[in-house]
Amino acid sequence: MNKDATILIIYSTFGDGHLQVANSLKQTFNDMGYERIHLVDLLAEAHPLWNTLSRFAYLKSTVYCPKLYGLSYHMANSRKQNLWLNQWLHAIGKHKISALIEKWKPDAVIHTFPFLTVPQMSLKRESSMPLTFTVLTDYVLHSRWIHPGTYRYFVATEDLKGEMLRYGVSDKQVVVSGIPVRNPFLKEFILETLFEKYKLNPQRKYLLLAAGAHGVLSNIREQVQTILKGTSFDILLVCGNNGKLAAQMKKTYASEQRIHVFGYVKKMEELMSVSACLVTKAGGITLSEAAVKSLPVVVYRPLPGQEKGNADSLSARGALLIANNLNELSANLVRLEDDGFRQEMARAMGQVREYDAAGTIATNIVREIQQHSFACERVNIQQNRQAVQRYR
Repeated sequence: MNKDATILIIYSTFGDGHLQVANSLKQTFNDMGYERIHLVDLLAEAHPLWNTLSRFAYLKSTVYCPKLYGLSYHMANSRKQNLWLNQWLHAIGKHKISALIEKWKPDAVIHTFPFLTVPQMSLKRESSMPLTFTVLTDYVLHSRWIHPGTYRYFVATEDLKGEMLRYGVSDKQVVVSGIPVRNPFLKEFILETLFEKYKLNPQRKYLLLAAGAHGVLSNIREQVQTILKGTSFDILLVCGNNGKLAAQMKKTYASEQRIHVFGYVKKMEELMSVSACLVTKAGGITLSEAAVKSLPVVVYRPLPGQEKGNADSLSARGALLIANNLNELSANLVRLEDDGFRQEMARAMGQVREYDAAGTIATNIVREIQQHSFACERVNIQQNRQAVQRYR
């Protein structure tokens, strides 16, 4: 295929994961020799004020009224594809996307967030549309990911594919690829080098406590105290973009040798590599990164909605533990102090992973673009021959 092919990747910054998936795919296409890859935060570019307000509401609702967030998630999860709310959401940014398609003329559009604008436009046949692909970024299905205008879906597991088939999606439309993670997570590290880099003791067991990209994991201070009092783990605390939390925790635990506080960490793959287990939110990308590293996970108070679904899905496979309160957190971590149990969970987590999800997705999309281009070329040749014959 001509490596001048153009690909448009649409994401959103409701959480950090959708952008990470978009960047992972872009890097993979670049590594394959395809340079014309465009990333677009659709809601931010089409409706910047609405994007700011809705992101603020999303973050606050997940922290202060998670049950309300969960209720809204489940109310929007309908099998009725003509549900007016879904149609309205999928029309977001239509005029912006039309302009970008006219400008860049992409061969394919990839959605990593369920604002499925291009499939909606394709279904309405408003213009000649590129091939449309959707990469699901969770281990559980929400109906908003499904759209009849989508050419192909890429999903995390066979179980998730089965759910999609029960929704009426055809088998050939769904590829079990895994969820893409950034290329550095696929790298094997020399642990001695990492222990030296972060000034850690290789004789100690480290628990990675990740508060999420925005530093909003609930009860973070109580969790730290529970871990210090109830286990022998040392703590690597990552506060994300919450600079205030990082400053407070560094001040509070300045004299505590068992806790190491970080702000936003660009190289989480390194901290995961030196950790014995991870306590975190149940975001699909974070869990996928842990799976690539075969890192046992405890999800603390999963958010109702997709995070609870992610946690339940991997818990059923023995790959993670769920703690709904501090007592359960302590009990689960005591279990993980046992080397045999921790290794068993690590094996289960490793079985979840699809090692090179981004490569699988990129290769599949490149092949489909090539076949589509060849089919169009054959049609054009046939139409030209018919035109010549009519002229004669």
